[in-house]
Amino acid sequence: MFLSPLVILFLFFMVLGTGLAVSASSWFMAWVGLELNLLSFLPVVFSEGGTGSNESGVKYFFVQALASLLILVGSILPFFVEGFGSLYVVNFSLFVKLGAAPFHFWFVSVMEGLGWIVCLLLMTWQKLAPLFLLLGFEVLSVICLCSVLVGLLGGFNQVSLSKILAYSSILHVGWMLAGMGISLKMGGIYYLVYFFLNVFVILLLGKLKVLKLNQFLLKGGGEKFGVFLLMLSLGGFPPLLGFFPKWGVILSLLSSNFFLMVFMLFSSLVNLFYYFRLMYGSFFLKLSMKEGLVFLSSNIFIFFGVLFSTFGGVFYPFLML
Repeated sequence: MFLSPLVILFLFFMVLGTGLAVSASSWFMAWVGLELNLLSFLPVVFSEGGTGSNESGVKYFFVQALASLLILVGSILPFFVEGFGSLYVVNFSLFVKLGAAPFHFWFVSVMEGLGWIVCLLLMTWQKLAPLFLLLGFEVLSVICLCSVLVGLLGGFNQVSLSKILAYSSILHVGWMLAGMGISLKMGGIYYLVYFFLNVFVILLLGKLKVLKLNQFLLKGGGEKFGVFLLMLSLGGFPPLLGFFPKWGVILSLLSSNFFLMVFMLFSSLVNLFYYFRLMYGSFFLKLSMKEGLVFLSSNIFIFFGVLFSTFGGVFYPFLML
């Protein structure tokens, strides 16, 4: 994605739309913010050019337009139909916008056609407003279970790196929704850690210029070393940074929703096993610790990100104060 002045302007309006949505005092103003965000994100998608990004942009537009229409329907119909469950319709549309299972039908195919930077925006920033608007919704447990299960099973046997990250994103949506169901702080911290880790995963994959797993296997060990640590952190491997938000969610669910806690703990263990199996051949067989450290030390920003993803967990207790 080329950061032309026009693209930067659209990115600004994306941020503005999200800010308007999360600070809105009515569903109508939230809808306005979501639409501003959508109409600003589409030009960013199309700015990449190419058939894949154009197809993904069209798919994204139609799905998001349908979800926006449902928000309007859910907001207006209670004035005409007594007892109409408008909140369920509105939240259904937010789950579609979020790409949470079982409403994830569009997310993976859209991700596959995008460049890495736009993938990052779709996996992180575009989820912020729907997540915030879903705060306190009672049906979150069912969506959490579905998202974790789909994200867990869908990632197996994938060869496309964008699909692997897409299913990983769906899985993390389940964790974020569980955190938001506990408290805004818990969900917010999980989202921030998820955002941070994905930024550096995407930076490394973009530097490698790979799209498929077999291409990734042929690359040097230095970049793989960084991706290895970041993916382990995303999977929640202790004592890396990504472990602590998951541990906080599990401890909170222990007293409020034991079944969900057991399921999510089991899914996290299976997810870590999957990451280890996926990376064993690509990292350990050709991985040189010295080569990895040389590469990271020559890329200070990425070095900081990998270092913080490894040792940043020491700051987690202070965030929860």
